[in-house]
Amino acid sequence: MFVATVLGFSSVLLISIAFFIHYLRVGLDSKSAVTVDPQPKEKY
Repeated sequence: MFVATVLGFSSVLLISIAFFIHYLRVGLDSKSAVTVDPQPKEKY
């Protein structure tokens, strides 16, 4: 029972870390920021 608990907790932890890293890579993509808020053509 102890081994199953440790393995289950480890797998949940790894999956949640993988989702977090995926969110950081996709959600904070700097290339998509240009589409939403383009760089101004003129300098002030």
